[in-house]
Amino acid sequence: MLFLNLENQLLLIMVLTFSFWLFINAFVIKLQPMKTRAFGMSFIIPLFMTSASFLISVYNKSDAISLFVLAHVLLLINCTAIMLFKKDADSLKAFSIIPYILVGLGFYLSSTSIYPHLFWVIRFLTLVTLVINLVLLINTMFHKEKDQAMGYAGLFILSFATGLMLMSGMVSGEALLLMALGYICCTVYIYKNALGNFFKEYKQSTEALKRMNSSIQTEVIKRVEAIERSNRKLLEKSRTDSMTGLLVKPAIIEKLEAFIARAPKSTISILMFDVDRFKQINDTLGHQIGDQCIRNITSLIQTSFRKDDIAGRFGGDEFIVLLPDTTAVKAFLIADRFRELIQNKSNPEITISVGISNYPADGNTAPALIEAADKALYSSKQKGRNAVTLFSTLN
Repeated sequence: MLFLNLENQLLLIMVLTFSFWLFINAFVIKLQPMKTRAFGMSFIIPLFMTSASFLISVYNKSDAISLFVLAHVLLLINCTAIMLFKKDADSLKAFSIIPYILVGLGFYLSSTSIYPHLFWVIRFLTLVTLVINLVLLINTMFHKEKDQAMGYAGLFILSFATGLMLMSGMVSGEALLLMALGYICCTVYIYKNALGNFFKEYKQSTEALKRMNSSIQTEVIKRVEAIERSNRKLLEKSRTDSMTGLLVKPAIIEKLEAFIARAPKSTISILMFDVDRFKQINDTLGHQIGDQCIRNITSLIQTSFRKDDIAGRFGGDEFIVLLPDTTAVKAFLIADRFRELIQNKSNPEITISVGISNYPADGNTAPALIEAADKALYSSKQKGRNAVTLFSTLN
């Protein structure tokens, strides 16, 4: 029996295992070049013919040997022809049929009436495939197509192993090792060019997806930041007066309440003032002049007070300035100096009346302090306008 000894049994297992894997991959892996698909399909030849040689070895040893040898010679011829084409050449489509034709041819040539006459032909064809693949293997060392090297190496080694078996007439240990190495090289070739490309494309797709996700995330962050900036601007606009840019009444009250809550033991003075006879200015000179007066006062407020002082437009021609860490007496001096500045620098000439309250002397809450400053302002009006009044002096 041909496959009775250990070497032959190992050879059978190896050939059938590798041939089955390579052939199945030709159908299973969809994303692969036509060349590797045709290369893998070629292994139907040793798969069928080696299986047949095993089955008939019990009855006819010579036919079994001829089937096994022919299987590899025809495999070498078919695969060598495939390796001469470019990866996606249209001619490779024919190699999806040729292996099946070669299987039938192999069974026909293995008959005892034909095979003995092919002695020198088989040896010549084996030598030709060996030389061609050796030349192609050497050629790849000087060119960029390194991915084809394993295919040439595998076919060269298989040619050499087949030649050894033909010369010795048996499966030696050396031939078995070379045959195994040749099949391994062919498997690596298929892996690198079929599965390797698949994993490469998968990796590229994954990286592209990561870049896309990163880009989307970056864009989302940018959009969120833009929305936040827009919201902050809208919030600022809602907190500031459109004409003067000063804080509006709710915002200035919020600032005062925050100061009291943050530093209850500190002191803060509140200046409240308005333009004397502002209605008369609007009625006689027009609302545009009235608006100009408001803008002029705003400009003088921004240049006359400290950076830490907080100014706001309380409504109409009424303004309020918070002076943190400022006593009532000091606030009076600041307010009086500002009153004189308005009187001397304004155009058209206007005057202001000022009322001052102080925390904690005149109130412990923002409403109480604003009410006190308003009463002091009213007192300045009663005095004849263009005056400054401290709430603490109203008793």
